[in-house]
Amino acid sequence: MQVRRTMALAGVLALALTACGGDDDDAATPASDGGSGGSELTVIAEDIAFPEDTYQADAGTIDVVYENEGVIEHTLLVEGVDDFELTVDANGDVDEGSVDLDAGTYTLYCDVPGHQEGGMVATLEVG
Repeated sequence: MQVRRTMALAGVLALALTACGGDDDDAATPASDGGSGGSELTVIAEDIAFPEDTYQADAGTIDVVYENEGVIEHTLLVEGVDDFELTVDANGDVDEGSVDLDAGTYTLYCDVPGHQEGGMVATLEVG
């Protein structure tokens, strides 16, 4: 009887822990900074790819977190913005920075030779 109760409790705990876990699909989900404009954006670099075609953020200061899940170096730039560039050298590297953007549509890209041409481009919609 004690073994069944222990196994049942273990099953309930496993189910509860699974239900509390987040998903990994939040790369394109901005977190509001409390209403003062701007947001936080996480972008993942894979091997010559971004996992999302489109990202969204609020106008204003956007805090960007760039994570490398690939095995080679990547950069992150915003087309038309001269003072913003993030670099991640290898798997597990993270770089962070902020960029001020007005509402509009922007292009994110990696300028490592061959990467943009290989498809490492995404749209950033700022509202």
